[in-house]
Amino acid sequence: MEYSFKKSNNMNNMNNMNKMNKIRIAINGFGRIGRAIAKINDQHNYFDLVLINDTNPFVDNLAYLFKYDSTYGRFPGIVMNTESKITINDNTTVCTAFHNMLEVPWEDHSVDIIIDSSGVELNAVDAKRLVEEGRVKKIVVTHSSKVVDHEVIMGVNDETLTAEHKVVSNSICDANAIAHIMKWIDDEYGIEGGALTTLHPWLSYQNLVDGPAISQANPGVVWTDFALGRASIDSLIPKNTTAMTAVERVLPDLTGKILSFSYRIPTGIVASSDITLNLSREIQQEELKGFLERKCNNSRYVKVNTESLVSLDYEQEESSAVLDMQWVNVCGNTVKIILWYDNEWGYSARVLDLAKKLTEI
Repeated sequence: MEYSFKKSNNMNNMNNMNKMNKIRIAINGFGRIGRAIAKINDQHNYFDLVLINDTNPFVDNLAYLFKYDSTYGRFPGIVMNTESKITINDNTTVCTAFHNMLEVPWEDHSVDIIIDSSGVELNAVDAKRLVEEGRVKKIVVTHSSKVVDHEVIMGVNDETLTAEHKVVSNSICDANAIAHIMKWIDDEYGIEGGALTTLHPWLSYQNLVDGPAISQANPGVVWTDFALGRASIDSLIPKNTTAMTAVERVLPDLTGKILSFSYRIPTGIVASSDITLNLSREIQQEELKGFLERKCNNSRYVKVNTESLVSLDYEQEESSAVLDMQWVNVCGNTVKIILWYDNEWGYSARVLDLAKKLTEI
């Protein structure tokens, strides 16, 4: 339900002062991830969102998609728009519709940090140019990339960030979920090898009916794995995954040790990872459970679940992953672990955490 309330002049003045002191961010690409970032930012009041750029020129459509969400439901606050601006509760944001992010007038709006949630790899290249030209201070990219200054998974390698890192990748949702567990176990027990299977909900580039699958990262490129173009609502679709490639960028000691595979599954949200690891020594099941529970209890990013739940129970979970303790299993030196994660909401929460981290160094 929409709501409104009348503020006192003192409250308005306080809000204006807070707004002036907040870091100014912009979002490039207002799709599923961009909108989730804006919603979480609105909930926690982290940043002043001053600019949204999206290739969709219809601001009323951007506002509509923000307000009405088939996955997460109707936005509980006030959403209004003009031809060039969106107002979300008390925050008014300018909207532009440039296809080339180099053409966006970021500097006219004193943007401190751009969050590029377009998923387009070329934008990571252009992001470096924007920084080099002094048009923006720092940029967070929401996909794994070879061209960024650094790739970071919060809680895994964020301590390696330095002031020299201007264009930083937040990796991918799967890597954000699994890297914590793999790092903990490798540090404590040593990982000799293993296998990863991810079950990932459908994505926007997939089809409702059979056809070619067009790449999102490289627009216009057709996937050569033709199965990915099959109807997404009826089938489990086998697919290669970059999850371990992304993990290896932040945990190089694991390079070449773990096989990986993925299914696109006919659900709209919440992914799962099935991890099997061969350790350097045998351990007992209760030992591993106790170790993992202690690590999760001390983590800001990974939670433990002991109830019998299904995927939708994890919808809008802000954690990077939830460890399903009932499925932790050990056989000699082989362990099996099941993780759940909201592949949009949890990932978007980490994007904002990374942006905050960049403002502190």
